[in-house]
Amino acid sequence: MKQKACIILPTYNEKENINLILDALLKEFELIDDFNMEVLVVDDNSPDKTWETVEKYSQKHPNIHLLLRKKKSGLGSAYIEGINFAIDKLKADFVFNMDADLSHDPKLISKMLEQGKEFNLVIGSRYIKGGGFANWPWYRKLISKGANLFGVIILGLKIKDISSGFRCYSKDIINKTNLSKIESTGYAFLEELLFHCIKNGAKVKEIPLIFVDRTKGETKLNKKEMINFFLTIIRLRRKYGKA
Repeated sequence: MKQKACIILPTYNEKENINLILDALLKEFELIDDFNMEVLVVDDNSPDKTWETVEKYSQKHPNIHLLLRKKKSGLGSAYIEGINFAIDKLKADFVFNMDADLSHDPKLISKMLEQGKEFNLVIGSRYIKGGGFANWPWYRKLISKGANLFGVIILGLKIKDISSGFRCYSKDIINKTNLSKIESTGYAFLEELLFHCIKNGAKVKEIPLIFVDRTKGETKLNKKEMINFFLTIIRLRRKYGKA
């Protein structure tokens, strides 16, 4: 029996992008023979009604699912709810974090699943050889790299890219990691989940990712989220020590 992998896409006002990413994923799934592929869109009741487009896709494609939440509750809580749904309800063996704005190349999914046969956490990394940014100005790269380095040093992580939002987790490492421990509801969830996975013995592999900034819609990352990133890193170090 084939194993199942589920791509989790948190959305909030992504009507301009959702059909593009779903089409790209469906096209990529046609090239993947050794896994049953699913998509779970977790929408926070988008005012632009992103969820309506997802509903239409789900009627035509039984492997596309919608988890519609009552209100905007943060990226982290969307992923936690999505991961639990994917594993408990959809019976996924692997779950992916992935952006819905086309920043992450769907062509990497098959490579990540291949690495997932040996590693229980695979990261699309912007900071290893072959990775990078396609259309970011130098100052955004500098801020991103500086924040990433801060987290790596403070938490003692041997990972180059701790804030990448494109990851593949095996069910076993998720089950070993108590998601209820995670306090971050926003973007800092990514660093916190990574930290706890590594604390629980995750075997990690990074593969090159060229990050492409969104061309449609508005980014949800703001100054408050950036401050929470640093506060989360400090909180994790004080509470749990280094990884």
